[in-house]
Amino acid sequence: MATLAMPAPRAQAQSISPSQPFAFAGLSLETTRNQLRQLYPQDYDSGNTLDVAPERVQDHIHQIEIATPDGSGRGRLLLSFERRALVSADGRVLRAAGYPRCAEIEKRLKALFGAPTRSDEFIEGDTDGYMNRVLVWERRLPQLAPDQQMERLNLQCGRSKGERRFWAFSVGVARSAR
Repeated sequence: MATLAMPAPRAQAQSISPSQPFAFAGLSLETTRNQLRQLYPQDYDSGNTLDVAPERVQDHIHQIEIATPDGSGRGRLLLSFERRALVSADGRVLRAAGYPRCAEIEKRLKALFGAPTRSDEFIEGDTDGYMNRVLVWERRLPQLAPDQQMERLNLQCGRSKGERRFWAFSVGVARSAR
């Protein structure tokens, strides 16, 4: 199992082997706290979560939550695409929160991993018609321990009632026995 020492500056438009763990923008379940500190020395403080400074955002990733400090692959990697709102000192919203288009992130993931294994769309119960879309890629990694052999990458998207476009909120990666 290889770990990635440096992130690719952009999600590459080339497929990786089906027996390789999922990675997006050079980040995977094997990304360690030390690697995160090396990749983002100006932004890294401590812990497993990093807020990326706006001027250093790549691939629309504004927050990174690594699975574990040691890169053991247990837990969950979460890459958040939310560009936070810009609010003035007196509370006025200068720029609303924003997200990249779901289709853009989906296209990058398809270039890397092929078509998703499944796609689910649903409306949340009491959210006035808010539509969710979750695209799931699954990969079996037989070289790992039995409780870690199924790896899933989820792209979470959504749109408000009346909107035509879906917006990408996050990419999450986790492993399980099945």
